[in-house]
Amino acid sequence: MVTRAQTPADLLKLDEILAMSGLEFMQGILDGAHPGPPIGDTMGYSLFEVSDGRVVFRGVPEFNVTNPMGTVHGGWYGTGSFQ
Repeated sequence: MVTRAQTPADLLKLDEILAMSGLEFMQGILDGAHPGPPIGDTMGYSLFEVSDGRVVFRGVPEFNVTNPMGTVHGGWYGTGSFQ
């Protein structure tokens, strides 16, 4: 279960992050050993799957991420969608 950081003090220190691989870091967030980023609350998505070379986020856009036309802002899709 991913738990999100509530304050800057909750985040890992840079030397702690650099002591592990990216896969270990992301797996730790997924497993709840490391705090997840608070941007997930803002954007409405969560880390779902981590494997070698692949990270999957899932979310459902809500009203707070709509644009003035009432549709989902493209930034919501672009923030979590890279390959």
